[in-house]
Amino acid sequence: MSWQDELAQLDSALASGQISADEYRTRRDRVIAQASGQSAPEQQQQQQPQGAEPTAVFRPVQPPPQQADRTQVVSGQGPGNEHTQVVGRQDADSTQIVPNIQQQPHFPPPQPPPPWESQQPHPQAMTPPPWANEDLPPEFGQQSWPRQGPEVFAEKSGGGTGKVVGIIVAVVVVLALAGGAVWFFGFKDSGNNQADNKTTEQTQPETTSSKPPPPDIPEGPFLDLPGDKVFNRTVPIAQAVAEKLPTETEAKLLQSVGVSEVSGLVAEDNDLRSGLWAFKVDETGDPAAVLAAMDQLYQQAKYELVSEENGVKVRKLAAATPDAPTVFRAHYVTEDGYLVRVEVYGADSANVESTFNDLLADETDEFAPVS
Repeated sequence: MSWQDELAQLDSALASGQISADEYRTRRDRVIAQASGQSAPEQQQQQQPQGAEPTAVFRPVQPPPQQADRTQVVSGQGPGNEHTQVVGRQDADSTQIVPNIQQQPHFPPPQPPPPWESQQPHPQAMTPPPWANEDLPPEFGQQSWPRQGPEVFAEKSGGGTGKVVGIIVAVVVVLALAGGAVWFFGFKDSGNNQADNKTTEQTQPETTSSKPPPPDIPEGPFLDLPGDKVFNRTVPIAQAVAEKLPTETEAKLLQSVGVSEVSGLVAEDNDLRSGLWAFKVDETGDPAAVLAAMDQLYQQAKYELVSEENGVKVRKLAAATPDAPTVFRAHYVTEDGYLVRVEVYGADSANVESTFNDLLADETDEFAPVS
């Protein structure tokens, strides 16, 4: 097997990852040394000035990530001597063997071309080949050192994109959870509060409007009376005469003096009857004349005059028999032209008088008589 075949096998083993880069360089140096007729790399270095081609390792420009250098074995122009050149490229690693260019016999070998680095604008110092020294070069392990074989496959591509995507997804999830929590604890409670406020607003009018209904009393100078109402009406004077309200004699008298409307409210409480009457005088009538006519009627009916202070004429009818009631009645004219009657009657004379005095005081306080 020729030394070229051995180099080809080494390249194939290196490309397939069967041998390491260090083992490849050691075995390659040994094959080249044997092919040049030397026993050790040091002898080859000493014999280079006598016609062997110089061996140089060119420091390539830093290759981009995920790309490796290729190793090219170039046959020297001299007979039987080759040199190894490491050339960087942008594609995957490849090993190329260039066949030896045969020289005409008995001609001296041509001068080797100047090193590639010497043609660059900024030349760098030449470094000895890897087989010239047992120690690793100072650039070993750095990106500037040519990578080949397992070194290329050991380098993993960057996972920055996956990490960035993972971080973005995590941030989105956190923001979504935070937004959900804000909505749940914030906007949801706010919605409940608004619903409660609406409910309160809807119930508030019911609270404010839940006033007690107005008393069921006639229009005019009337107060609500305690007890069960036995009479609550307002009728025109003609109907009052027809229905004999309050009595037949009184209805005819009121009609004769200019009263246009009769209203009455009578309630029974604790065996007592309390009543308020209002006789509305029309524009043609005289309230004072109506008061005088009514008081004269009660005087003729034997009602005793109790008092007539502040224009209020109070009369009393004592019980003629134990079964007969005691009656208290008062008449006066209000400022708006009504003739008002206040009455209380019942079997208990003392209770009747006390109840009458209280009701008369309340009525005159609410609807004052004409002074």
